[in-house]
Formats: sequence, C-alpha cells, structure tokens
Amino acid sequence: MSQPPSKQEEISVEIASLAAGGSCVGSITAPEELSGKKAFIPFTIPGELVTATVNRSKRSYVEASLVSIARQSPHRCAPACPAFGSCGGCDLQHINLPEQRKLKAQMVEDLLRIHGGIEAQDGVSLLAADLPGLSYRRRMSFHINKKGEFGLYRKHGRSIVELTHCPISTDTINSFLEQNISLIKGCAPEVETVTVEDHDGIPHLALEIHPKNLTGAESLLTKEAFRELERRIPQLQVNFRHKAVYRAAGVASDGPPVGHFSQNNKLANDAMIEFILQHVQTESVTDLFAGAGNISIPLAEGAHIVTAVELDPALVAFGQTRAEAADVANRLTFHVSGCEKWIQNYVPAETVVLDPPRSGALEVCQRLSSEVSPYVVYVSCYPPTFARDVQALSERGYYLKSVSVLDMFPQTYHSELVALLEKA
Repeated sequence: MSQPPSKQEEISVEIASLAAGGSCVGSITAPEELSGKKAFIPFTIPGELVTATVNRSKRSYVEASLVSIARQSPHRCAPACPAFGSCGGCDLQHINLPEQRKLKAQMVEDLLRIHGGIEAQDGVSLLAADLPGLSYRRRMSFHINKKGEFGLYRKHGRSIVELTHCPISTDTINSFLEQNISLIKGCAPEVETVTVEDHDGIPHLALEIHPKNLTGAESLLTKEAFRELERRIPQLQVNFRHKAVYRAAGVASDGPPVGHFSQNNKLANDAMIEFILQHVQTESVTDLFAGAGNISIPLAEGAHIVTAVELDPALVAFGQTRAEAADVANRLTFHVSGCEKWIQNYVPAETVVLDPPRSGALEVCQRLSSEVSPYVVYVSCYPPTFARDVQALSERGYYLKSVSVLDMFPQTYHSELVALLEKA
C-alpha cells in the first residue's frame, strides 16, 4: 500500500524512457538513500536530468512532479495548446512529433519483450511516420458541469479545464465549438457530456443527460438554448445512459450512430487499412470486433469474401448501409453477436482480423486454431492486453511475425498496433 511522504522530498532523476500512462521513467541519482529507485515524472523526456518532488512513494518506485531541468533534451518543444499540463487530454505536447513516435515504438517493443517475453520475428517498426500531429481527432467528448463550465477534465480529478478550441480536434469540431459554446453552456445542468463528431465536414452532436437526472431530457427539450442548437445542428440527438431518447429531424436513420465506436484519426486509419489490405492474401476473411465495417468493407472492395462480427447493432446497421452504398453487400455478411459467443458456434476463415477494445480478445484467442486459421491480423490500442493475447495465440500454434506501431493518437502516449501472426 502506498503512503504519501511526510513532506515533499526533492529528488534528482536521470530520465530513461517513456512509460505507459504518459509519464517518463528514470532512475533516482540523489539523495543517496533513494539512489537507483525508479521515478515516474510527467512532462519529462528521455535523456533529461531533472529535479522533482515526490508525491507518492511505493516499494519499488515513486511518482513525482517536475520542478526544474538541469539537462534539457533537444527534442523539447513549445506545446501547441495553452491548456497543456492542466488538461487531461494530452501527455506529450512538450516533445517534438518525430521523437514522440520513436519513443512510442520503443515503449511498445520494451513492453512486449520485458513484460511479455515476446519478440516479433521481423521486429517492431513505425507505420506512416509522417502523419500530422494536430487537427486529427474527428470525435471529441467534452464535459459540462452544473455551473455551466465546459471543456475537458483535468489530469487528476473531475474538475473541468474550460476551452473553446482544441488543437488536436478537426477544424469542423473547433468551428462548432467557437460558434455554439454559449448554447452548449445553456444546456446545463441537464447535460453531462457533449460528444461532437466530424463526419465528412458536417458536425454531428450527442448530448448525454446526467445519469441521475431521470427527467433531464424533458426539461432540456424546452430550453431555448437547446432549440437554437437544434436549429443550427440538425444532426443532433439526446442520450440517457448512452441510449438515444430524442433525435432531431436531421438525424438520418441510416446515418452514423453518434457516440458509438469509430476510428478517430482518418489519415492514420487510411494508412492502417492500406497496410492490412497489402498483407491479407486469402480469399476468405473473418473480421471480429468489426464495428461498422471499417476494415471489412475495404477488404470486400478488394474482392475478399468477408464475415464481420460485431456486438453493437447500431454499428452493424450502419455497416450494412455502407456496404450497400459501396456495392459489396454480396461479399460481406454481418453477424450481430459477441465475438466470444460467435466463435463457439462458427468456424472462422483462413485469415482472422481482430480489432478488440482495450480489454483485448483473450477468450477469442484461446479458441482460434492455427490449423483452421493460419493467419491473424491483430489491431490493438492497448499493448498490455495485446501482449497477453499474443501469449495465448502462441499456445494455439501461432508465432508473432511483425508489429507495426501506428501513431493513431499524436500528443498522447497511446498508439495503435497492427501485428501479423502466422501458423508456426
């Protein structure tokens, strides 16, 4: 059990590497009694020598806050956002973009090798390393409190950093914020979360009612601020406990389901799909955790026969609409099902694509067979569960051929992995 120090002790730390969570980690060089102990310190860069104060001490490491930099990294740069450091959205704006990507790739490689005992035959490489680092997010979820304060949560706690512009969001989202911020604030206190999505340059909006406010939707719909917002943004819906309770007239029944999963970075997503298309060689493919056909539809367009499995019926319905529009519905079959249940009752194709949430796909991996499906493409947004699942796949007769790190989330420690596994 961790205990806070009796006073904020100053330490000197040699920063070594980027760590999961957004801090960098290094070894304490002073005071002598802590020498060699690990310290996790946000807003630092590998290669720097820094002074920090200890916030929390555990047996093998401490968590600390940066005080000063004795030796500065040449990769340190000015953050693009004035809220960086207080806002919880970004971790790495103080590091130039090429270095961010090198550090992420190294972090993934170290995590797999040191913590998972896993090494890819062809190693870990960067994919699409020239992608932009700003104006890329096409879905943002903002928060609003009873006072009408609007923005993103701070790094610690649930207080709000107010903002009207976010440098990592697309121009469509930022333009929406700048023009409608007063109306959004007028939707307090009924609304708790405001999700804005950019679909081909058109803002789509979902307002989430506070989960404890049973009559929140009724009172919200009578507000002049809400009615004006609906006039400006016809692609608007109101949700309660993440289920739509009101849809504006402009919300198309076959349109994108706002607030449901979709890849956030279009250019990075395009690069990922291109990479996958280059490496899928079999005619038949099973796409598990398929969403709205993000990978399935391009595969079908490439003449593959695809079975797509997805639990969320709203995503499946939108995927079927997109498949018909792309004229590939005859090559793409959707199943509304949990992937864990589906794989108990069906035989997957020769190539299996996995794109699970952060929790991974352990139960699915434990049921795959390299004799039946000799090729697996695993897309992961969370390296720890990916490492766990690769270990399970190795027990099913697979080996890890390669891992490509895609910077789907610049300015944060998060990244996307695209791994190729084959029958051993």
